[in-house]
Amino acid sequence: EIRLWFSNEFGNVPLKIEGATVAKNSEQDFIEEASLRRLLFDDHSTVTILPGKRVPSDPLKFSVEDLSELVISIYLPADVSDSGSPISYHVRALQTNYIAPGKQIESVNLKNPKVCTSYFFLAALDVKSQNRRPVIATVGDSIMDGDQAADAEPIDENARFNNFLANFISKNGREAGVVNLGISGNQVTQSFLGDKPLERFDRDILSVSGLTHVIFLAGINDIGLPGLLNSMEIATLDVPADQIISEHEKIIAKIKQNGLVAIGGTLTPSGGFAAPAYFEEASNAKRQTINDWIRNSGSYDYVVDFDAVLRDPNKPHLMKSDLTADGLHPNSAGYQKMADAAYFVIESLLPLRP
Repeated sequence: EIRLWFSNEFGNVPLKIEGATVAKNSEQDFIEEASLRRLLFDDHSTVTILPGKRVPSDPLKFSVEDLSELVISIYLPADVSDSGSPISYHVRALQTNYIAPGKQIESVNLKNPKVCTSYFFLAALDVKSQNRRPVIATVGDSIMDGDQAADAEPIDENARFNNFLANFISKNGREAGVVNLGISGNQVTQSFLGDKPLERFDRDILSVSGLTHVIFLAGINDIGLPGLLNSMEIATLDVPADQIISEHEKIIAKIKQNGLVAIGGTLTPSGGFAAPAYFEEASNAKRQTINDWIRNSGSYDYVVDFDAVLRDPNKPHLMKSDLTADGLHPNSAGYQKMADAAYFVIESLLPLRP
């Protein structure tokens, strides 16, 4: 069985959905027509989502294979782009999506579609497993989101840390779900590009069905973004290392209070990024202070040393040139290295596939 969650959590007017479907993805641009199914909401094909809310579809008997892709389509009877209401969406989804006129949710080939790479109004997909398995939420900023911020950024390649981690788990005969809860530009100390993790904890993290583990990697934007914004004449205060550490401590406490396993990731090198605030000597000193605390304080249940995996041994403030897209974000090879390191740490926590 599967269940879809749709979101109007950032909207300020009701959102009406007059029909939704799910199908299996057949190659990149097509759906498997025989698999197409309608979604219902309390046995109705339509649903209105109030502002600030998300709603689930009814459970649907639908076979889903590990690491497979689904196509979700929704029909909105009204053009919401000029409603004045903020749209709940994932801006950096890095997947091909289509916006097309009219009710085409059961069409294999869309008429007059426009392409975008963001998800709109889709909050989550739940898959009921035959066996009880761990569920790992990966929480943080653009590095957890999967950005490469390069001229040839991979679209539809699932070249993110989270995807590679799921691949490692499956390839090695273990079982776990992996959920991407990264937001590009996210900070731990303030809500500027998305709510900070502590403020979105209940909505984004605790809402994950069956959640057991949290991998948390965030803080580099608290170091670099204030300086970048100041250079753009957007006034913001410098964030000291101890303030970033304090927010980590609060997140860890929330994770453990809810019976979850807290896994911390060290902050990765940013010295090769174009924005000065990310590569200044003082910025690197903050990062090293935070990483020393992550490694040695014992606050996290487990630690994945992403910094050690990616850094240039001769210039530790830089990522290895063959592992980075732009000096701040890893490239596909870098994300694979990160996933390998995370799997090595959590392998013993995951059950073997029956």
